[in-house]
Amino acid sequence: MKTLYKILILAVIDFGLIRLWVYQMDPDPSVSIGIILLVPFVFVLNLIIAGLLFYAKKKEYSKVFLVNSVIASVILFYLFAKGIDRHQNKRLEEWTFQKADTTFSLIRRKETNEFSITYSLNPGSSWGFLYGHCENKNEKWVLKADSITMEIDNDYLIGFRNQTDPIKMKKIER
Repeated sequence: MKTLYKILILAVIDFGLIRLWVYQMDPDPSVSIGIILLVPFVFVLNLIIAGLLFYAKKKEYSKVFLVNSVIASVILFYLFAKGIDRHQNKRLEEWTFQKADTTFSLIRRKETNEFSITYSLNPGSSWGFLYGHCENKNEKWVLKADSITMEIDNDYLIGFRNQTDPIKMKKIER
């Protein structure tokens, strides 16, 4: 039972340290490939510590770090993915909607107040066709591109094809 408590305490410490590190790092999607190196690094580091403790005749602590090698790797993978989602949510807001056989995606960039609309006829492929500027007026986002003006009001897009026809959009949550 004491070993279980030690494993839980070490997992809580790992969670806190990894969360702090990922929060400070604020990973964007371009560094997501780094997870291929970070998870094995954490796994091997814990195995090395377990081996050193085993040779130092601290077998109970060696077992704790052996189990922790798996726990810390899972925690790192989970928190790193959540860190990327947090990074994206701070910078982007995205909605999707369907019209006939076409899926549209509207992305608003929070830092620059720009937007883009892409469309896809097949999963895995998309084409951009509308880019512009947006501003917040009376709790609504007004989107302007060339001579087109649209609004986003409570997840409804107004003015996309018809000035009076609202389109229900699904907000993408990461």
